[in-house]
Amino acid sequence: MSAPPATGRRRRGADRERPHSAGRFLWLLSLLLAMLVAVGGRLVYIQVVKGPEYAAAATEQRTRDITISPERGFIFDREGEVLAESMEARTIYAVPDAVADKAGAAQMIASAIGGDPASYEEKLSRDTGFVYIARKVDVALADTLREHEIEGLGFIEDSRRVYPSNELACQVLGFVGVDDEGLSGLEFYYDDLLAGTPGRLIAERDNRGRPIPGGVTYEEEAVDGQDIVLTIDKDIQYQAQVALAEAVEEWGAKAGSVIVMDPRNGEILAMASVPQFNPNRFSEAAGEAYRARSIVDTYEPGSTIKSLTAAAVIDAGLHSPDSTFELPPTIEAGGRTIHESHERETVTWSLTDIVTQSSNVGAVKLGLALGEDGLYDYFARFGLTAVTGVDYPGEVKGWLPTTDQWSPSSLATITFGQGISVTPLQLARALSAIANDGYLVTPHFLKETRGEVEEGPVLETERAINAETAEAMRVVLADVVNEGTGAAAAVPGYQVAGKTGTAQKARTDGVAGYAKGKYVASFSGFLPADDPRVLIIVNIDEPSEAIYGGTVAAPTFARIAAYCVDHLKIPPGSPVTGASQGDGQ
Repeated sequence: MSAPPATGRRRRGADRERPHSAGRFLWLLSLLLAMLVAVGGRLVYIQVVKGPEYAAAATEQRTRDITISPERGFIFDREGEVLAESMEARTIYAVPDAVADKAGAAQMIASAIGGDPASYEEKLSRDTGFVYIARKVDVALADTLREHEIEGLGFIEDSRRVYPSNELACQVLGFVGVDDEGLSGLEFYYDDLLAGTPGRLIAERDNRGRPIPGGVTYEEEAVDGQDIVLTIDKDIQYQAQVALAEAVEEWGAKAGSVIVMDPRNGEILAMASVPQFNPNRFSEAAGEAYRARSIVDTYEPGSTIKSLTAAAVIDAGLHSPDSTFELPPTIEAGGRTIHESHERETVTWSLTDIVTQSSNVGAVKLGLALGEDGLYDYFARFGLTAVTGVDYPGEVKGWLPTTDQWSPSSLATITFGQGISVTPLQLARALSAIANDGYLVTPHFLKETRGEVEEGPVLETERAINAETAEAMRVVLADVVNEGTGAAAAVPGYQVAGKTGTAQKARTDGVAGYAKGKYVASFSGFLPADDPRVLIIVNIDEPSEAIYGGTVAAPTFARIAAYCVDHLKIPPGSPVTGASQGDGQ
């Protein structure tokens, strides 16, 4: 017989192996499923959990989000002359990874626009996708650099602030920073009007900073700032700055300030301070030069305040300009002996004489008639307890203590300007009440805005004294120039009214009293006396060649006033006269 086929045995063997094969299959299937779950989980983690983060990173790598600067509004003087403008410029940036030869590129940048090659190379070596190389670059210089076609450099349209008259009205205007943000002066105060609203540009670019054709681009246009027109008269401002600078130099002074204002409405025609600076290069100047001294500096006004003391006595009905007083050489007040600036014998002088001859003893007698409450009340009416409200940042006010803080001698010393402090602008506002028929005005720089609706500021006035008192005081102050200490303030053909001041400076070392040999020489006045159109305050700080306001400050007043009446075509007006007696010191 033949043997049975072998295939049967193999089939039985295969049957015995099948469970093992099935196990392996299940194991492999489980492993595959586990791997799919892991991959799926990872995909969920990447796409869902980390998706927004990765998308943002990818967007950052391929897009550039650039702020588009608006054009800052122009600043004009009252006649439409440009004081500050924005000129076309370029901002240069780089994509560092796209710049192959960083040292060579840095050298080309420096040769085209100036600057330090090492600084540019450091920027080009940064680990970032975007870096500013230079901002607010002159267009011609930027175009020179563009001609080199440096891979990885880009150019953005921009603007830069320019002050075409350099130092003119520097403290008034102030300056802006690299981000076109006002940092001082009216540039800061009116920044909301001038700055405008920035725009935005988002564009897709490749790793070398080049635009991707058809890439996503979003652009939001910038809104340019508004233009503003100031009350400043460019020509008067120039004359005031020149006259002040020459006076500070002539008298060996530390500093000085000038205000030129229309007393009828508070429009500031000029405001100058020495030292000065060039706002086009403001970073090169000392911080001291930035200060608008007429607004942010206080000082003891000295004899200029006697015009307010006299006005208060007349307005209260206690005395008239012709009332007479017997004045000894000195007077005792609160345990203190008050002297005159020059020795004299006992005299009989009128109230007018007390002001024209700048008598300390006479001022004390006027103050005693008013009493503490009366003197404080009138000085408060003249605005000496409050800021003026000028549209300028950082205005300070002087110090007039309330009567409960007065020493036994305060009533006497305050009458001639010691023991109180004011800013020059506070004094200008107070004096405007005498020039303006008794009304205080609000000093201001803004004349109008140039937007969709051109409009000027709404300003308040308030009465300090009655019109009859103001008229009488204009006659008294005219005599100061005609017959008294202010003769050097005279302007040919015009009647000037004003008051000299020679004030000691208080010590600043924490010790009570006055600094030896340190004075502020001043003259405060207006013209024409019968119909005042221009009010001028001149302060010369710490003159060394002479100290008296009639000698140091009055000639500068006269020089500026003479220019103003000619430039503004102010008629001479009618002469005012008053009787004056005395020794003419």
